[in-house]
Amino acid sequence: MKKLLSILALLALIAAACGSGSTAAPASSDDDGGAEADDAMEEGETLIDNINVAYFSGWPLPPQIGQEDGSFAAAAGAENITWIPFPDGGSMADAMIAGDIDISYSIGLTPFAVKATNGAPIKMVGIAVGYADADNCFVSGDLGYTRDNAAETLKGATILTPIGNVTHYKLLNILEFLGVDEGDVEILPHESGDSTAASFVSGQIQVGCAFGGPLVTMEEAGGVPLLTGAETSDEVGIKTYDVTAVRNEFADANPEVVSGFLRANEQFNQKWAADPAANNPIIATAAGMEDVGNFLSGPTWFTFPTLDEQLSDAWLGKGVGEVMLEQMTFFKDQGQIDAVADDYNQFIDASFLEAAK
Repeated sequence: MKKLLSILALLALIAAACGSGSTAAPASSDDDGGAEADDAMEEGETLIDNINVAYFSGWPLPPQIGQEDGSFAAAAGAENITWIPFPDGGSMADAMIAGDIDISYSIGLTPFAVKATNGAPIKMVGIAVGYADADNCFVSGDLGYTRDNAAETLKGATILTPIGNVTHYKLLNILEFLGVDEGDVEILPHESGDSTAASFVSGQIQVGCAFGGPLVTMEEAGGVPLLTGAETSDEVGIKTYDVTAVRNEFADANPEVVSGFLRANEQFNQKWAADPAANNPIIATAAGMEDVGNFLSGPTWFTFPTLDEQLSDAWLGKGVGEVMLEQMTFFKDQGQIDAVADDYNQFIDASFLEAAK
């Protein structure tokens, strides 16, 4: 089938290592990273010259307060952070594999799990953000779509979606939940969220799946969500969140830097929460947006678990490993990956979060 060949071809491309940016020089460290990081933060000591950090543009998050003015680097114990934007989690992971990225901030859970399953030298060290409504699929308003007539109105629809990430995972599960035969729609890989939104606005596609700013564009063009975030979470049972991942070699050489990064992340989450109105324009500028919209204002799309919450069984203690196993099993059953790991907790290292406390 054309659809399946397109998906399998892109998954093969995702497996190839490619990246951009420059490799940070690792700094020497002792094993007692937590205590040293605390001292370094208090004394303003620089632990490392530079960290190469991957992030999504158009994805406004509190650490971008410090990205914009450089204060996040100091809080993390670095002389400088080189922030490098990426279009998707797969390319973030490839850049870590290539050694060009040290820390991926807010990488999707699914691409992380796919790469880790395939032996990538990366590990998960934290939860960046929960976003039930900030990752979704929109249906053209011209179709008269509702969840009750999904099988009828979506028959023959062309759908653009990223492949091999949580957006793709949600799409396939939602179609099944709605009773839509996957063979009745044409699923094509997107080039980017912006190109998906442009195709949606021009009427070239009937359904566009993306995350971040392109969702606003599709909604403003009259799009209707395939399901709301609450419906996806409560009825389909899919929780949506991004994680913080590191390159193993970098983390092993610089444990106090990784813990400092996680601690700084918590500090800027708290700074934003204390005064969203003052901080949102700063974040929007760093994210390349006019404003942060519903991501961080009004009925906000984003939630940020604390360090203690991340360490609980609901997150890194147990739940995240179980979700990765469930997702990878689903993709294997769909014939889109070849293998599933026995235990996904092996790819999670909570010691850096413990030290960050």
